[in-house]
Amino acid sequence: MLNRKTVGLISSLVLILLAGTAAQGQQAPDMIVFNAQIITVDNADFTSDLGTIAQAMAIKDGKIVTIGSNSEVQALAGSDTQKIDLKGRTVLPGFILTHEHPYDWAGVSPRILKKIVTKDVAILRVFDGRPEDQVKAFPGVLKEAVSQAKPGQWIYGVFLLGDRYQYSTRGNGWYGLHNMSVLNDPAKPQFSKKMLDEIAPNNPVLLRDAFTGLMLNEKALEETDKVFWQEGANLIDRETGQGGIDGGANLRSIFHDVLMKDHYQELKEIHRLELEYWAGYGMTTFASLAYTPSNLRVYQDLAKSNELPVRNMWMWNWRDDVFFADQYMINTSVFMEGLGGDLFWYGGAQGSEENGRACTTLDARIDLTPRQRACAFAPGRRSARLLYNYIKSGGRFIGNHTVGDKDIDYLLDIVTKASQDAGFTLEEIRAKKHGFDHLVMSPRPDQVQRIKNLGMVLSGNSTEVWQAPPDILRAYGEQALEWVVPRRSLIDAEVSNGFEIDRAFTGTDLTIFWAFARMMDRKAWDGKVYGPSQKINRQEGLKAITVWGARYLLKEDVLGSLEPGKYADFTVLDRDFLKIPDEEIEDIRILMTVRGDLITHLAPSVARENGLQPTGAMVELGPAAQW
Repeated sequence: MLNRKTVGLISSLVLILLAGTAAQGQQAPDMIVFNAQIITVDNADFTSDLGTIAQAMAIKDGKIVTIGSNSEVQALAGSDTQKIDLKGRTVLPGFILTHEHPYDWAGVSPRILKKIVTKDVAILRVFDGRPEDQVKAFPGVLKEAVSQAKPGQWIYGVFLLGDRYQYSTRGNGWYGLHNMSVLNDPAKPQFSKKMLDEIAPNNPVLLRDAFTGLMLNEKALEETDKVFWQEGANLIDRETGQGGIDGGANLRSIFHDVLMKDHYQELKEIHRLELEYWAGYGMTTFASLAYTPSNLRVYQDLAKSNELPVRNMWMWNWRDDVFFADQYMINTSVFMEGLGGDLFWYGGAQGSEENGRACTTLDARIDLTPRQRACAFAPGRRSARLLYNYIKSGGRFIGNHTVGDKDIDYLLDIVTKASQDAGFTLEEIRAKKHGFDHLVMSPRPDQVQRIKNLGMVLSGNSTEVWQAPPDILRAYGEQALEWVVPRRSLIDAEVSNGFEIDRAFTGTDLTIFWAFARMMDRKAWDGKVYGPSQKINRQEGLKAITVWGARYLLKEDVLGSLEPGKYADFTVLDRDFLKIPDEEIEDIRILMTVRGDLITHLAPSVARENGLQPTGAMVELGPAAQW
């Protein structure tokens, strides 16, 4: 018989063992992935060394716990751990796009619109095919839509720009709705606001192309006036009903804030699906100017409910000429930098009223309008004064669309002088990580070292490598081609540069990897290679779309690479990223995307192998259902 002392000792040992078992259970990962080629990109330098390559990864509470061998990671699994066998597939950090507009593109995404925009919301019509065929078909389609609409009901027409965006280039004689109106060539088949008013006198009509061009009839203008009633808020041309690239802040807001104003739940679902679709491309985080008032409400609501499929750093882009002329607003913007959660946070502003134009030191070989030649940040311009005061007040300059190199000279002068006049040290200037985007024809080689010294982080538009060079060659000659998204020059100088597309891919056959390949081969839409000295390799491209992009987001401590303590944002490929030929890069498919604690995209093949259900908008509505 055991005495009381022995029984007590045994009880104590049992409690200790139970406590240890409980503690072990609490520490067990929520998910492990194994049998993989995990390219961690934990080396963020400017070489082609991607760092550690591992077999397995353990995740707890949306963050990486361990990276290592199959045996090391599998030993951590508990009874409730989700185990995903990737059967040798490549895993990359989730893609970071440093200048993208999913909120904007959601309004022209045909698959999503057809699912959500029912007759109770609006009469939707999508136009596809050659531009001339779209224009020819339009009057008849509009008449048919009017016959289906109730008086006062919205009619919404979306004009696509080709399955590979081929009708969006000036070189192909097309640029969306801008070239459809009577303001261009009257000899071509066209339509106008007058035509819209005649066919649909009792219905508001909104037309959008798959970029940013739009046209409204009079009824739609009246509805817009009810929402954007403040003086100067509605900058759509009253006579033509047109707006687009060169217009005001609300031009991209008509669909979101006017047409959908009484359909908020549908609007939210449209944007959830759009972000989920982009997760099917491998995107887990992006930075974007917030173009519409509803943008902030929708994303914040989705973030609060953990339904935001990808992370977003937003930047101010609403009536800069009004708000950034007010010191109270400037101080508020500076205060907000970095505020928000791990899904949605504020990153800075342009702090001016203009984006860069074709303001270059090169002589143009063609006639340019005064607006095209204008320099946004030239001394004495209002934009230059606004920006100087914003930076001197401590603001972060970020998100600005730039084109010509001469404007970059002015910009760098403003950043330098405003910072010095504020008394900022060089370390404080670099810590701001000021930056500018697109890099359509900048920076020049002699500007790169100055950019590096200021600690700037740039964002290069890979779509412009495909779209712009033929026109730039014609307008400015060979030298300008070396300034079109000059990644080679930036990498050689050790300047961080992120990746952007800035196009609505959800209505096309294009993918992020298609745009990625244009960083490497620098092929344009005409099949020719432009600026070959600026080519980069796949390893450098991967750093641009991951770790260097995280610096742009001010989140390099938690994003951009797969390391313990960082968010478990990753994507799984259908082929070996390191071994396939260069020409196959653009054909890579994404089989799985994870944003921390949420699987946002899962193709049927990997789902079946692991006893899971396929998920994601690209599976539900797009091509991934067959993968």
